[in-house]
Amino acid sequence: MILSDNFGRVFKYLRVSITDRCNYKCKYCSPYNSFKHIDHNRVLRYEDILYIISTLARYGLKKVRITGGEPLVRKGLPEFISEINRIKEIEEITVTTNGSLLDKCGVQLKKAGVKRINISLDSLQADKYAFITGGFDLDKIIENIKFAKKCGFNPIKINTVMIKDFNDNEILDFCEFAESTETIVRFIEFMPVGGIEWNYDKVLSGESILKIISTQYKVSNLNNNRSPSRDYRLSNGATIGIISPVTHHFCEFCDKLRLMADGNIKPCLLMNEEVDLFNIIKDRDDNRLINTLINILKLKNREHIILQERSFKNNGKPMSSIGG
Repeated sequence: MILSDNFGRVFKYLRVSITDRCNYKCKYCSPYNSFKHIDHNRVLRYEDILYIISTLARYGLKKVRITGGEPLVRKGLPEFISEINRIKEIEEITVTTNGSLLDKCGVQLKKAGVKRINISLDSLQADKYAFITGGFDLDKIIENIKFAKKCGFNPIKINTVMIKDFNDNEILDFCEFAESTETIVRFIEFMPVGGIEWNYDKVLSGESILKIISTQYKVSNLNNNRSPSRDYRLSNGATIGIISPVTHHFCEFCDKLRLMADGNIKPCLLMNEEVDLFNIIKDRDDNRLINTLINILKLKNREHIILQERSFKNNGKPMSSIGG
């Protein structure tokens, strides 16, 4: 049996947050001084996550992305990924990271079976980078990106959240960075998920980003798949992507669910609904797990409502808890 939602979208992709801990304190991700981490007794063990992945692999799961918090702060990650890689139905394992620990475990991650990585990088200016991350060093991250290239990760995608009046004057700099580092920079619209106060006026639309890029470069459209990212080749040789979850949603192609470190699962990042699977996973109850997931997929909307409700508010859970 293949799992699908009410609109015929087949489930193939699970994003798994293995921890809500992070060594960064990014303003739009985990900014609250009073933020409470998930109790250790509530965090899913690796064997619990392997159980749900191996079970779902029998029902169509093909891709797994490991996220956090910062996933590289959790001990034993390369060994855990090696176990996922042994599940024959899983075709791709990827990781989203802030990049700060890649020099310590990049080689092991590649050997474990990670095919590609996404690295969050929201400014190429040292002071801005320190501000948005809570005081971390830009030069160290750039060195780690170069190290990741040497490890053999290909492609390396740089995730850059664009926020008006913060980093919108760095778009062309990032286009040059993509060319010089042979990475793919993906410009992402600022989403209303936790973190600093969101309003529509802070969103720099994907169309606006593309217009700015087009003032400097000749742009060729590369899109030939169902990816959320609209990809372009620039005349300087760089490849960039634009992800527009707010102004140009890609819901028609959505094939994913999000499993959080506490065992809750979200049908959509931009929905407040989530379902608790913790006890079902602990009980290793295959039938109840699959029946619950069938019902979870029925919760998925045809598309999100942010464009209709520009004052959209999430349930207050920061991105570090949901998973990047």
